[in-house]
Amino acid sequence: MPSAPVGKNAGGREERKRVFGAAWRLAFGVIVGCAVAAIFGILDPQSVARVEGAPWIGLPPFQTPAFSWSALAAIAPVFVVLVAENKGHITAISDYMGRDLNPYLGRAYLGDALATLVSSLGGGTPQTTYAENMGVMAMTGVFSTYNFIAAALIALLLGLCPKFGALIQAIPNPVLGGITLLLYGIIALMGIRIWTDAKVDFTRHKNLAVAGASLIVATGLGVKGLTVAGMNIAGIALGTVLALVLNWLLSIGDRE
Repeated sequence: MPSAPVGKNAGGREERKRVFGAAWRLAFGVIVGCAVAAIFGILDPQSVARVEGAPWIGLPPFQTPAFSWSALAAIAPVFVVLVAENKGHITAISDYMGRDLNPYLGRAYLGDALATLVSSLGGGTPQTTYAENMGVMAMTGVFSTYNFIAAALIALLLGLCPKFGALIQAIPNPVLGGITLLLYGIIALMGIRIWTDAKVDFTRHKNLAVAGASLIVATGLGVKGLTVAGMNIAGIALGTVLALVLNWLLSIGDRE
């Protein structure tokens, strides 16, 4: 039986070691952050008690769906934002991989729709692609869909473990803030890279206004969000809405 080339096997092993090391560096950072928080007394004793008292196996709370026109009117406009958000995520990942993923954009929208449908049947929230995952992919260099299938299955199993949920909730805010700062910093730089590759003309006042205002709103600096029909829209979602509205308003009468 012919054997596989030695160089190919060695390259595969090196790639697996690199990916494994990058993923565990994130987990190690969280563990060290929690240990430092415990040393300085930042770790909440009540959170630790909830972890100790949580059972190992249990079902999450389910709720049967109910139709409501008010809820529909509040949620429906958000999906317009998610369309633009998904497109931006696909573009960012395409740029980072050096591969055109636009032909798969329809699959992304269909996946979001099906995931939201299944989630709503159990009383869950609408589903979408998450920018945090883009930051993790950028840091680890892992873009394989098989890893996400494995992650989904693991997440389903961990969802049946209340102790794990309590453990995640016990992570101190400074540690979560550090991880968020790193992830969203990478996401912001990826967006700037997209602007640069697309040769966006920032000498035009319209582009400066759209990019600057939406970027500040998306980062949440001094902005608590916009509340519509009892639902708060903030962060990247609000920044996306603002970018779309500003671009439309400032494009009126613009012949360039």
